[in-house]
Amino acid sequence: MMFALFGIYVECPGQMASPLFYAARNNFSGHEGAFYFLMGGTVMQVIMFDRQSIFIHGMKISLQEHIPGIDISAVSQADDLWRQLLRYPDALLILDGEMDYGFCQWVLQEKYQQFPDSKGIIVANTHHHAWLRDMMALNVQAIVSRTASIEIFVKTIRSVMSGLICLPGDWRLEYEQEKCGVDNLSHRQREILTLLANGESNKEIGRALNISAGTVKAHLESLYRRLDVRNRTQAAMLLNTRDVSSHICLE
Repeated sequence: MMFALFGIYVECPGQMASPLFYAARNNFSGHEGAFYFLMGGTVMQVIMFDRQSIFIHGMKISLQEHIPGIDISAVSQADDLWRQLLRYPDALLILDGEMDYGFCQWVLQEKYQQFPDSKGIIVANTHHHAWLRDMMALNVQAIVSRTASIEIFVKTIRSVMSGLICLPGDWRLEYEQEKCGVDNLSHRQREILTLLANGESNKEIGRALNISAGTVKAHLESLYRRLDVRNRTQAAMLLNTRDVSSHICLE
């Protein structure tokens, strides 16, 4: 099993290996309390949005046994999710990725726009190329199988909270290919994309780069095609997630 921790890949023997354990083991001797110490001794707020109450119940019991200081809220309606995020805007969201595709996209996009500090983990058993691209562009830090062991869930949560992106197996290869699209943009396209990600309008981008709004629009259309995205929001989020693409762990 291989993990990438801060850009360095190491072989990790056994299923219990964890990037955070490897980083903390020398200083904290691998004790469970080490993670609680690393989190500053504060409560970690987690919101689980899932169809099945029995799944949430089992996860709450198991995660509380493995992660000191974790507080899990269960929701099954979007209104309840927003209320919880208003209370805990930096909470970790664990979302059932096998709900309606359009609904999942809407939830993640709204979360990204309203609560940008909230990290996200998707629970799903299947995926396809476009689905993976869309999920990772919506500020999702990890994808974990619904049938994964509790040890996998625990180390995924720990890794996400330490700034890593976690993908199962060869899903990482697809994610890396998506990031290459940003690297292959022209200098002008990168300038436009950066300004776009900062919330600038076409007119503001044109003034900043001394080009017409029509030229900006033409660049954006070409940029969308190259990145295989459909709109400004997806393009901006793709750039925002690119900088963490080296911090990837594999389950």
